[in-house]
Amino acid sequence: MKVLVAGGRGFIGREVVARLNAAGHEAVASGRGDTATLAPQGFDALVWAAGGRPLSAEQCVADHAHDAVKTMKLMPGLKRIVYMSSAEVYGLQDVPFREDAPLLGASPLGQAKVAGEHAVPAAAGEARTIILRPVWVYGPGLAPSTFLPTLINSLFERRRYAMTPGQQTRDLVYVDDVARAVVRALEDDAPAGAYNIGTGVETRVLDMALAIAERVRSSAIALLDVGQRPYREGEAFRVSIDVSKAREQLGFTAEISLEDGLTRMVDTLCGYDSADDDVVVPSAPIERVQAS
Repeated sequence: MKVLVAGGRGFIGREVVARLNAAGHEAVASGRGDTATLAPQGFDALVWAAGGRPLSAEQCVADHAHDAVKTMKLMPGLKRIVYMSSAEVYGLQDVPFREDAPLLGASPLGQAKVAGEHAVPAAAGEARTIILRPVWVYGPGLAPSTFLPTLINSLFERRRYAMTPGQQTRDLVYVDDVARAVVRALEDDAPAGAYNIGTGVETRVLDMALAIAERVRSSAIALLDVGQRPYREGEAFRVSIDVSKAREQLGFTAEISLEDGLTRMVDTLCGYDSADDDVVVPSAPIERVQAS
């Protein structure tokens, strides 16, 4: 198929384009400036991975719903649509999040994606629409201002890192696995609907930070100032998803463990000097939290 990947030059989009091309599709990446120009050029499918994190709820419809629908209207003959949503659509509610849970969207991004989830299927016509709701997506290429790259770089440069007590939990999914889910969603037998994309494993933020410190260098744990920052106001304390629908209906399961994914990130971002005998990459498992 010929596939337009809106947002195809971003962190997730780049990997999606590469995976689609490797699978034999013709994937074309677009950005904010050229999506409307490329859209009418005879595409069979659209992957909507565009739209950054909005700063306010007022940007939701304009940035995540209106632009996607506008692009779809420029694509006659569109057969398949994959809309990249987010587990933030669930907002603040009991875990694990399941696809039939209410969409409460507490954050601006969550509200933006809820708007997109309503608007895109409504405007899809006969095109089959699949909505993917990934949890925390990570890997090399993640924005340097976000938690994991900031932490890795600080510890590698031997700078102290102030963080929260770290008792909040998250499910992290490696960017390669998200791209695999997109490729699967475009296959002929993929049923329409919404799917959670993650590992189904809940891990404390503190345990992630300790695992990263161990992988950066043997002395890095001492640089963690745990509890020196407060939790963010309105922050979801537990984020855990049920991945059984994706497994049973899409046949999709995340393949990259958090241990392996964090090791890949550290290796890539640090660019180890083999002469530095203080660098270690242990194989110790990361502590898990049992989702209730």
